[in-house]
Amino acid sequence: MPTERKKADEKDRQVVVSVRFPSQLLDRIQAIAAVQATTANAVIREGMDIYVRERVASAEFRAASETYISQAQAQVATALQDHASGTTGQP
Repeated sequence: MPTERKKADEKDRQVVVSVRFPSQLLDRIQAIAAVQATTANAVIREGMDIYVRERVASAEFRAASETYISQAQAQVATALQDHASGTTGQP
């Protein structure tokens, strides 16, 4: 189905980003890539995938995300209240 194919293509799409590494860390990444017969990009992607999964699963992240969501909801509620009352918070 075309819609399913488009979603799969968007999910697998890769975006180029610029990241700075200390030279010693980059040397280590390149050494790992050479030993594993892969690319530095693959090593970095795998490492970041593991890091993100572990971080998101942590209790600290969940608590921080709940705080962030609560603050965002409060800001939206204030903005909607200001809009409904005709105030914008600007002079």
